[in-house]
Amino acid sequence: MKRREFIRRLGLGLAAGWAGVRLGWPQPAWAAGPELRLALLADAHLKDGDDRRPEARALARAVSEIRSLWPPTDLVLFAGDLAHRGRPDALDLGQEILSDLPATLWAVPGEGDHGPRGSAWTRRFGESRFSRTWRGLQIIGVHTCLQGRSGGSVFKIGAAQRRWLAGEAAGLDPDAPLIVLSHAPLARIFHPWRQWTEDAPEAARLLARFPQVLWVHGHVHGSGGRGAEGRIDLNTLQAFQGLTENRKPKIDSHLSLPATAWPHPFPVQGTPMVMRPGVGPRGCGWALITLGPTSRHFQPYLWRV
Repeated sequence: MKRREFIRRLGLGLAAGWAGVRLGWPQPAWAAGPELRLALLADAHLKDGDDRRPEARALARAVSEIRSLWPPTDLVLFAGDLAHRGRPDALDLGQEILSDLPATLWAVPGEGDHGPRGSAWTRRFGESRFSRTWRGLQIIGVHTCLQGRSGGSVFKIGAAQRRWLAGEAAGLDPDAPLIVLSHAPLARIFHPWRQWTEDAPEAARLLARFPQVLWVHGHVHGSGGRGAEGRIDLNTLQAFQGLTENRKPKIDSHLSLPATAWPHPFPVQGTPMVMRPGVGPRGCGWALITLGPTSRHFQPYLWRV
């Protein structure tokens, strides 16, 4: 069977579990037209160009399941770590598998997408950051870079990218919903596991005038919601409600995406000394955001078998 045909057939008949959660945006996120459906993928960690490896088959399964959605998805967002160690053949395989998606793909890289001799990402997927609008929904993609520190490696956006973010945000409508896509969480969750972006507070301040911001990230290999108060909830998306300077209701929520490669525990579940890959595919999968006049849902599709 040719690889393309294999990708199309792989997801049929495989069991998946899910639990939908209503997003906490304070006003209708989508005011006109049909629902907007965004499929979300992250952390494939392809080791090389071998399509027989479990990681490649898992990514192909996710693509096949997204293809089977009805109504079909409008846009697909990928939150980084398509490759594990930046090998060009792994990126080539990932690009081939993702090319079978039924909708436009927008992606940001993770630390695993950069090889030792530089990045091959832009030649395949374009710039590592972007600011675009899709049917009235504003989406910003941010590149989080892993940097070494004496106390342990952390992710950073960097001063140059923060200046770019400030310029892009100045031209956006603050009353329209905004999604910020990144690989590492633009928050500080747990430093020893590198679930930590050093200059995340500066990024949050740059977007303080937006009353509806949804931060979507990969890297943690698990699906859950984190409110700006720092709570982590594995079953419901918790939103923090406060007031911005212009006195509008503020919803500032973080969604962590499941990986297709392997799951990790959340820090709240315990903190082992060494992070080890979990045993997939249970707990792996992908996710879907549906936005409509009366419906705003985040739905992770987590594999059971």
